Amino acid sequence: MQTVIRPVFLLHDDAGLKSRLCGVLGDAEELVRVPDWDVLRASLRRAPATAISVVDPRHEPAGELRVLLQEFPSATVLAVVSPALGQGETLRELFAWGVADVIVRGREDTSSALARRVDGVRARTVHRLLERALPRTVPSRSRALLAAAAETVAAGGLAAELAAALGVNERTVLRWCERADLPPPRRLLAWLRLLLAAEMLDDPGRTVGSIAEASGYASAVSLKAAFRQFVGMTPRDARDRGAFDTLAAGFAGELFRLREAAREQGRPEKTWLN
Repeated sequence: MQTVIRPVFLLHDDAGLKSRLCGVLGDAEELVRVPDWDVLRASLRRAPATAISVVDPRHEPAGELRVLLQEFPSATVLAVVSPALGQGETLRELFAWGVADVIVRGREDTSSALARRVDGVRARTVHRLLERALPRTVPSRSRALLAAAAETVAAGGLAAELAAALGVNERTVLRWCERADLPPPRRLLAWLRLLLAAEMLDDPGRTVGSIAEASGYASAVSLKAAFRQFVGMTPRDARDRGAFDTLAAGFAGELFRLREAAREQGRPEKTWLN
């Protein structure tokens, strides 16, 4: 897999805002200034699911933010508004469109405040994905491990990176997955990577090729092979049926089978993080 650089697209004319944003981004993130909605739209077609867009919702032509979010409903967008607009009906409208959060100029655009906002939405895609994909019966201990795995996938990481993020070796992660009724680490990461790709497939503005690139696959052929292996269909077939729901059902089915197999073996309840 390829390392996934997470872009932060900026559609705003404030040079100070750009400078402050540069100062709060991590090593795997890149600030990309875009001049207009069309360039932002083209950029999102190739961007990973974890991309963040910081925009002026009143940037001309008016109304383009709403259109953009209809085309890319999975996009994570921060809207920068003036104090006069940072309340009441305007906020309700922006959130109804699908904006992740709002930054009020002069109040919430300091470096420290921007860092909190960016940190708050950075993991939005990952946690939203897990919330949508996981059955309610998955226990909290398993969800914690799944969250770490999903964050690893979002950064383009593999099993070694997951182990490093958890502060243990790969054998320990394998043991934890077994005790949490989860697939082995490599297969778990493959499922989560496919779920990220499936969420992007449900965006009408993205192509299969751009999704493969944004998800860290070597090519569209590699993505198609993964879809066939895990759900027995092509990405286009999955898109026609509702890609995310299709992949989530397959993932939930595998989790159920693993849990049932553990019950049949009579495995006792015990602390598994050891």
